[in-house]
Amino acid sequence: MDSHDGKTEAGNLGDAPPLQIKANRQGFTLVPAPTAPFEALVGYLEKRFSESRDFFRRAEMTLDLRERPLRTDEIALLHRLLVDRGQVRLVEVKLGEDLALVMDRPSERQPFVPRVSPRPRPDHAALVIHNTCRSGMRVVSDTDCVVLGDVNPGAEVIAVGNVIVFGNLRGVAHAGAGGDRSARIWALSIEPSQLRIADLVAVPPRGGKPAAKRYEIAEIQDNLIEVITLKG
Repeated sequence: MDSHDGKTEAGNLGDAPPLQIKANRQGFTLVPAPTAPFEALVGYLEKRFSESRDFFRRAEMTLDLRERPLRTDEIALLHRLLVDRGQVRLVEVKLGEDLALVMDRPSERQPFVPRVSPRPRPDHAALVIHNTCRSGMRVVSDTDCVVLGDVNPGAEVIAVGNVIVFGNLRGVAHAGAGGDRSARIWALSIEPSQLRIADLVAVPPRGGKPAAKRYEIAEIQDNLIEVITLKG
């Protein structure tokens, strides 16, 4: 494998592997194919580490999910695979052009420990909730609020800044609670009982919808709250 910038390791698995491994000066970037099954990603990584374990040892890796989103539990599983089998460090997970997980530096045996950088806030860090918000739970943040799990029906998340949910949003989310209409609500799937951004309120129609294939974002457009697909 050539380690020069921009080169890609395809291995001997054909012209379209489920995962590209791109080398750069900082380490490697893992780019899953948009339609690759999660099991194929795991199998491909296991094979690469089995064949080239010493080559990747102690390298820093970025996981680029802008074209192929994964659930938080799947990201955690890949993180363990990178540490245990590849002996590498996952330093960042890219979810969108301005949304990424930035990994704190753990020891090899510590669990998956992410922090979030949704947009620069020099004075105040985001409030991070490290579990699912269950019915009856109310979370209030004077900055951004990040939930590393689902927001279940009956739960409420209120933030002066953005609301970022690394899971399914089915409860109430209120971003821009101080009146900021530029605030946004991010989630893997937005199916809330109610959305609020600043002074605007939206109640989605009842009934199921297809599972989101990418991350979704709610924002104010033309004086209405619109839910759109977040494209990489």
